[in-house]
Amino acid sequence: MRVDRAGREWLVVLLPVLLALALGGYFQAQTFLNHDVAWVLNSSARLLEGGTFGRDIVASNPPLIWWLNAPIAGLAQMIGADPVNMFRAVVLTLIAGVLALLKRGLAGRVDTFARAGVLVFLALMLTLGAHRDFGQREHLAVILILPWLMLVVGRDVPRPQAALAGVAAGIAICFKPHFLAVPTLIWIYVALRERSLRPVMRVDAGALLLTGVVYVAATWVFARPYLTEVVPLITQVYWGFEHAMSDVVLSDPAPTLLALGALIFAWRGGWQALPTLPALTAAGFLIAAIAQSKGYSYHFYPALVFAMLSLLLSALGPMSRLKRMLAGAALTGGVAMTALYASLHLANLMPGGHYGQRTACLVGMVQTHVLEGAGFMAFSTHPYPGFPVANYADRRWVAATNSRLFLPSIVRLRAQTELSVEAARVLTLAEAAERKAALKDLSHRPALVFVDARERRHAIDRLEMDFIDFYTEDAPFAQIWGGYAEIPSCVPGIRAFTLSQEG
Repeated sequence: MRVDRAGREWLVVLLPVLLALALGGYFQAQTFLNHDVAWVLNSSARLLEGGTFGRDIVASNPPLIWWLNAPIAGLAQMIGADPVNMFRAVVLTLIAGVLALLKRGLAGRVDTFARAGVLVFLALMLTLGAHRDFGQREHLAVILILPWLMLVVGRDVPRPQAALAGVAAGIAICFKPHFLAVPTLIWIYVALRERSLRPVMRVDAGALLLTGVVYVAATWVFARPYLTEVVPLITQVYWGFEHAMSDVVLSDPAPTLLALGALIFAWRGGWQALPTLPALTAAGFLIAAIAQSKGYSYHFYPALVFAMLSLLLSALGPMSRLKRMLAGAALTGGVAMTALYASLHLANLMPGGHYGQRTACLVGMVQTHVLEGAGFMAFSTHPYPGFPVANYADRRWVAATNSRLFLPSIVRLRAQTELSVEAARVLTLAEAAERKAALKDLSHRPALVFVDARERRHAIDRLEMDFIDFYTEDAPFAQIWGGYAEIPSCVPGIRAFTLSQEG
């Protein structure tokens, strides 16, 4: 029996993509939400209560991601849904919508089976491939920038759609100033390819830039304390979370190698737009990852996705058979590495995994020792053990931050035998700021306080410091802390303290 064109499209393209998306969404739903994503989702509800970003929420990152999460948190409250499930549903819906747009954009550029391959690849990379970083800003940036890239390839679309694609890309770029490297490389390529600046002055480019201008203005109006109070402090101490550039690159060399490989194949293919644009996007995100000097897996995620997408398009392109085979081999290596990495992390994040078991145990501790309406907090250089525990325990997180932002620089400076005049000034500043912030958070009298005392701790590794000894050097903090007593903890290295009746 012959299958008509619509039926063939359904069987070859739509059905595999939907299955891939459902598979990825199912496995993500079995895991604990990423700690950073959980913090943003949880704390964004404070904005709905009239809170101000920069005071009620203090973070090193700008406010855009909180503003985007607040409607999700509000909708979950309105209909009585779990915010975590609501967040995942929104992201999966966004992925599905973007894949539908890409399906239309690829029509006529590659054949049906190739189109199916590209879309299935993206469906898996945007779900399973994101592993523990599902919902991170970089993950969302990849999703939001894809329609704009397809537009830049040259497909003519109505002005409203072009403007919408530009706004989506603008939101993606506004997540972090480092992401400006992406449109910069894209616009340079388009201008050189067309030998004109006209393509750079299209509706989508204008919408992208206007989005950035509106965002900066909105930040000044609605989150001014972030710009006037938080940024001046953070810029002096946030280096405590950073690492040497060589360590950052070597922490995960695969995205760097694949991005370089994608550029080489794009060059050998004559800089054809379809593989070149994702290759340049990968390069832009790679620059951003290295510039951030942290080496976190989610920083490299966009470079990995776009590099492999470029290699896939090169392997499907008009190059010689040998070049297509080499591009395919590089892609296969990247896919194998990503599959192994993702499977290990997803398994670890599930309730039966090592991380999952410990997180579930901490959730139980919070629910046992913190009554509904009461709160808890943690002294840690990492969002964990506060998040995602707060989301699943359904208890109030009382601190303004997800971790102690000044501690890494304090620990690193205290570990030095000699300090320059400038370093001593920064240490004094950091200690005063951290003690003030900690005292403010503890003044809420949280019913339970976790303290990270593990041998290796985020950003400070094995450097020794008893956090409680540091904080109790401050008399007002010590007075409040006298009302806390240590209780047994179910996670090695995570100490737990409860507020006594006298406290």
